[in-house]
Amino acid sequence: MPPSFQVLQCDHRAFGRLIRLSLDGDTRLDFTSEEAATVSRALTAVREGRSLEREIYMSPIASNHEFSGAVLTEGVRVTIAGRVAELGWAEVEQLAQDLIGAPP
Repeated sequence: MPPSFQVLQCDHRAFGRLIRLSLDGDTRLDFTSEEAATVSRALTAVREGRSLEREIYMSPIASNHEFSGAVLTEGVRVTIAGRVAELGWAEVEQLAQDLIGAPP
């Protein structure tokens, strides 16, 4: 079964509104809105072929782990806290959209 991503908004007393990316419900990253938008734009750019980058990396200020995405021919391999998720292009598009429009 493929890993499941969940993207939600949460609040932090120092950073304000954060975008929380959870992998299979337990591994999580908290992005500022700007960080989430940056990762979203990078995912969209590689999916659409507008970027030749082979690696997407972000170390969110409010998290203890980093987001790493290796761009492959068939999608992106996301690694968070040693956990790996292989995303096809449709899943990459969905993640990019979710990072921009995370529900409260």
